[in-house]
Amino acid sequence: MNNTFYQRAEFYALTAAMLNGTIGVLTHFGLNSGISHHQVAFWKSFIAFLILLVYCLTKPSERRIFFSLRHKSLQFAILAFFGIFCLYFFETWAFKEAPVPLVSFLTYAAGGVTLILSSLFLGEKIGINKCLSFVLIIAGVYCLFNFAEQTSGSYIGILLALLGGLGYALFIFLSKLMNIGSGISVLLWLFGFGTLYLAIPAMLEGLQIPSGIALLTILGLVFLPSIGGFYFTTKAVEKGEASSVQITETSEPLFSTLFAFLFIGETLGWLGTLGAVFIMSGLVISIIKKSRQPQLILP
Repeated sequence: MNNTFYQRAEFYALTAAMLNGTIGVLTHFGLNSGISHHQVAFWKSFIAFLILLVYCLTKPSERRIFFSLRHKSLQFAILAFFGIFCLYFFETWAFKEAPVPLVSFLTYAAGGVTLILSSLFLGEKIGINKCLSFVLIIAGVYCLFNFAEQTSGSYIGILLALLGGLGYALFIFLSKLMNIGSGISVLLWLFGFGTLYLAIPAMLEGLQIPSGIALLTILGLVFLPSIGGFYFTTKAVEKGEASSVQITETSEPLFSTLFAFLFIGETLGWLGTLGAVFIMSGLVISIIKKSRQPQLILP
């Protein structure tokens, strides 16, 4: 019996990409409200940590799982540095220095690192299917980047976006290498360490309590890309190959551009539509071919 699509790694990765696609727009509103990028990065991690902590402490089964994972604390500390600190710190800062489509493209352009490392250390095969899928998706987000006509991003913004993407790529690879698993308790450990890292630049700058629009946008960042995005990413990595997860999540700029169109007023022309076609074609190639292979439903 075959797994249905919503039970497979590709579904979880695609859902994560959709949720992560809200980062640019929400961060844009947050920064425009007057709060700094260091504060946005810290507070969305800290609030996510508090919500997950309350949930785990009030649910006995999750509380037991959380404490049973303490022997993996060093692994969580390493993963949180790349997946929480590097991504949140550099990407949020990049949105201040460069446009949303540019940052989204460059962040996921670094995903090729995952493919290389997965092939070298995880024994994952990078066949024609994965290569074609990745090339199509990169071509698509490149079209979206060019369509946006927002090439005024500074070199510091470009560098920050690449560093954030590199951190996220290493997080996906290391999550699979360490077999870290998924679930609320895993997220609690990750956000706990991530909050400690992000507290350093936030406190050096001078801690600010968010309010009004800033608080609303941070809460949106907490529930959508932070808790939701990381939950579905860790679930995808647990169920599938790291390289496949990275390929599918590279579609995130498509959703970023769509949300930018809906909430910031950017419009899609022929080049943007072409980019969307490339991305969706890459996803179809990555997903449909694998669906033809029989898969067992795990308990």
